[in-house]
Amino acid sequence: MTLFKRQVISLTVLVCSVISVVTAQQLYSSYSTLKHQHIVMSQTDINRALVILPQALIKLNDPVMSNIQEKELLAITNQLFSNTNYSQINLASTDSRQLIRQDNVISTMHSPHWFQNIFKISSHTEQRIIEHENQSLGLLTITTQPILNYQQLWQISTRTVLVNICIALIASLLIYFICRRQFSALARLTARTRNIDNLNQAPLSIPNESDLAIIVRAFNKICYQLDANFKNQADEAMKLRQQAYLDTTSGLGNRSFFIHQLSSWLNESYKGGLGLIQTDLINECYQNEGFKEGDELIKTISSRLNEVLIFNDATLARLSKDEFAFLIPNISIEKLQLCSKSLLNVFNDLNTHSTTINDNVAIGLLFNENKSTPSQILTQLDNALTQAKIMPHESISIIKDINNQTTLGKQQWKSLLEEAISEDLFIYKYQPATLSNGINYHYEVFTAIKKNNNYYSAGMFLGAIEDLKIGSWFDRHVIVAIVNKLNADRTSGPFAINITNSCINDPSFIRWLDNLLQKNISLSSRLFFEIQEISCIRHTDATGILCSIIHKHEFGFGIDNYGRNFQSLTYLKELQPNYVKIDYVYTHQLNDQTKSTVLSSICRTAHSLNIKVIATRVETETQLERLSELFVGGYQGFITDKQRQSA
Repeated sequence: MTLFKRQVISLTVLVCSVISVVTAQQLYSSYSTLKHQHIVMSQTDINRALVILPQALIKLNDPVMSNIQEKELLAITNQLFSNTNYSQINLASTDSRQLIRQDNVISTMHSPHWFQNIFKISSHTEQRIIEHENQSLGLLTITTQPILNYQQLWQISTRTVLVNICIALIASLLIYFICRRQFSALARLTARTRNIDNLNQAPLSIPNESDLAIIVRAFNKICYQLDANFKNQADEAMKLRQQAYLDTTSGLGNRSFFIHQLSSWLNESYKGGLGLIQTDLINECYQNEGFKEGDELIKTISSRLNEVLIFNDATLARLSKDEFAFLIPNISIEKLQLCSKSLLNVFNDLNTHSTTINDNVAIGLLFNENKSTPSQILTQLDNALTQAKIMPHESISIIKDINNQTTLGKQQWKSLLEEAISEDLFIYKYQPATLSNGINYHYEVFTAIKKNNNYYSAGMFLGAIEDLKIGSWFDRHVIVAIVNKLNADRTSGPFAINITNSCINDPSFIRWLDNLLQKNISLSSRLFFEIQEISCIRHTDATGILCSIIHKHEFGFGIDNYGRNFQSLTYLKELQPNYVKIDYVYTHQLNDQTKSTVLSSICRTAHSLNIKVIATRVETETQLERLSELFVGGYQGFITDKQRQSA
């Protein structure tokens, strides 16, 4: 047993002993008080009866009482003596003729029998002669039962014991923390001794205790010498590794170095955060400015990334021409997200020619807390990066729990999607988009795959759909499913279906959609299509053809992620959508005056063309009130679920 444990146990036993004595004294005091309480009560009640009963007894002139007189006399005694306190009430005349006898059965279940055996409270009998003007009218005898006294004593005892137990627990905790603080120097010394071979440990602080101070100084000196030897060996090993694992252009580790570091981390800790960064700036620089400028850009990016990754144990590597990866052990998810935003700013500062937000960079993040393998980690990083490319979330996507994500590569996703389409494994959820007047404008369709006990949300496989260019398969299946639902139930809808970007440039999909809409003209008021704003910017002609077909058959459509491109709003006048959905980056930064001004401007542009403006990811009433001031005519998000629950 350690000295710390022995001290804590000793003090705890002492405190508990004192509290036990105090508890016993409190219980005895309560017992002594309640032991005589029912005697005092019976004396008080019988004295009161000597005042009231003579008036009733002088009316009894007949030898035998009538039933009415007996009931009246019984009612008086019941008022004087509670049947919960008195087991027997006996009233006799002067000639020993019994007038009233009442026996009450009192429950003894108010307190446990073992408790009553420990704390004995005896019953009590009081007897008085009833007189009126010096004339004896009768004899009153009452017998009390201390049941209520037992009940009160039981309640007081349980309350006292519980309170004192709580006090003992609190005192024990205080003893623990006080002793822990007092023994902190010894605990640090013990812990350091167990990990004496660990490098880069700060020397122990010198404690106030003189005897421990001597030991700590000697221990720090030994640790310093050991650390120096370890560092020399580590430096030699590092030089050897750099020869095989160094990227000469950036000065960072290469792909082999990163995988090596990843494997070591997974074997030792496996708790922390990782990131995969891909940028188009490098390829554009090589193509437009030459190899020298491209190499200089890589060095600049590497230097900036190193400045952001200030963690001592962070690993930064260049995996390919335009991809960087980093590993930060033992980082929290909050710090990982903050770090990713700082990394994003590095590329925003370099991205001076782009007209869009974070257009030339994507960052995939992975927060890991469980044992895994390097291949699983890299696959999930690739999935996160793919999601970051297609989802307008500041070009950052994070996978928070690798166990809740399915470790599938692109071809595996393709096989799963083919199976889902052939066996109809899709499930659908619907989120309402509500106008400011409270009317549901439409229900956006969210698609997922459910196979056996596994659930795959759209965010998990949309990246694979876009990379594999199989959006047409997916979109056709979803559209047909929703069209069938609308035809089967004329009260359902309206629904809004998202169109994947890969379908925009697919002529066969455009022809197929044209035929489908022509055959289902009756659904025109109950079916909308949503197109990503980036498609309107990058594939203007193909998007225009798709929108013209939708217009031709009088169906509705909207633009999703509206406002992500600041200088690309002229397409609204050409395409004339029914509505636009504001990119969520604006809905949660309404206190930023600059962002609020931009939001007001782009909303006003759509409003001037009589296009409905719908805010996405609205979660609070405060957001909703602020958005209503900025030409926003509708909202969508978790707030609709809250409103339904409160309704």
